[in-house]
Amino acid sequence: MNNKNEKSKDFQVFVVSDSTGETAEKVARAAISQFSIPEVRLKRFLLIDSELKLREIITEAADKNALVIFTLVKDGLRNIMLQESAEKGIISIDIIGPVLNSLANILNLSPERKPGLIHRVNDEYFKRIDALEYAVKHDDGQRIDEISEADALILGVSRTSKTPLCLFLAQRGFKAANIPIIDSQVIDEAVYEVPKGKIFGLISDPLRISNLRKERLKRMGLPLSQDYVSKESIEKELSHSLSIYSRLNAYVIDITEKSIEEVAADIISRVNNK
Repeated sequence: MNNKNEKSKDFQVFVVSDSTGETAEKVARAAISQFSIPEVRLKRFLLIDSELKLREIITEAADKNALVIFTLVKDGLRNIMLQESAEKGIISIDIIGPVLNSLANILNLSPERKPGLIHRVNDEYFKRIDALEYAVKHDDGQRIDEISEADALILGVSRTSKTPLCLFLAQRGFKAANIPIIDSQVIDEAVYEVPKGKIFGLISDPLRISNLRKERLKRMGLPLSQDYVSKESIEKELSHSLSIYSRLNAYVIDITEKSIEEVAADIISRVNNK
């Protein structure tokens, strides 16, 4: 047992990549986490673009008896790693190579073998970033004068998952704003100017909402308020929200037994086909 512990103290893992190394490092950390051993020394060698650099790393790995986990998409570098690791008795694990080969065989195509393509910045990336910024700025009824820019406007009483839904939609590139419905509060006139195909009203089972509200107050260390958590009060809020949805011609979604993904998919489908 002591020998095993001593061995783990000297154990090193080299992460080698011709790109950012994120994939190889995540795999390494995920695997290491499955063992009850002291913190493993993980050394990163990133953006490797020459045979000389790679051979220096292989020599160091051999000297330190390190495990090598690598993602090298260029055939030349990958072949050197595999061949020289075997010659020097190094255990090296190719994360991406077998997947590339399998895809190439199935698709009858050759991979581009350009490092870093997964991180390529494109229009979709910027669209998601813009949508996330929009969702944060227009959460909980903020900047209501700008809601005409939204792809989807989400309404609902407290604890109907408005904010998580808007953030999930933003990750799909859709700008979503949300407005809470509070007691008998009047909805801002700007909402009535939003096209009906963009307005979505959320409802849920009163008991479910009550339980969620109780949990929220408990986490915040606040006393229970019957006006906020009682089933009767929530039923009145839901009735009030339904009357508003009717006036707005909103599409009503009962989220009681639906996941955020399901609700978002429904909204995206309707926005795309409006």
